[in-house]
Amino acid sequence: MSRSPFSRILAIGAALAVAVTVLGIASPASAAPAKPKVTLTITELSGQVRLLPGEAVKVRLQTNLTTGYSWSTKVTGKKTSVAVGKGVYIAPTTDLVGAPGTTTWLVTADKAGTAKVTFLTTPPGQETTQSVGALTVIVG
Repeated sequence: MSRSPFSRILAIGAALAVAVTVLGIASPASAAPAKPKVTLTITELSGQVRLLPGEAVKVRLQTNLTTGYSWSTKVTGKKTSVAVGKGVYIAPTTDLVGAPGTTTWLVTADKAGTAKVTFLTTPPGQETTQSVGALTVIVG
């Protein structure tokens, strides 16, 4: 029994569709390689870092809550270039009285530009801040 030209074209088309699908699934080139997550932690200021939009850096500074000092941050330059998270305090892992813990801020690059994040401390009962250092973030 002979097949019509139309049924042969359908059979060839179906075979090609299956082949293309299998090749597309099996091809490792079609999958984007996973980027490893890298965390840069800064423990001393002043400094400078270059980031791409979406990348972030952690700034970790010693904090001793028993002294009454408090932390704040101030962003200057192109303020929309970065987002600075609220500082997160982690208590010391020792039983020593007066031992410092750490406060960590996440600074995330948003848009191209240069911003300066200044870390400020305020003595207890006062409103005057003192700069501890700054991180210049170049986003591009």
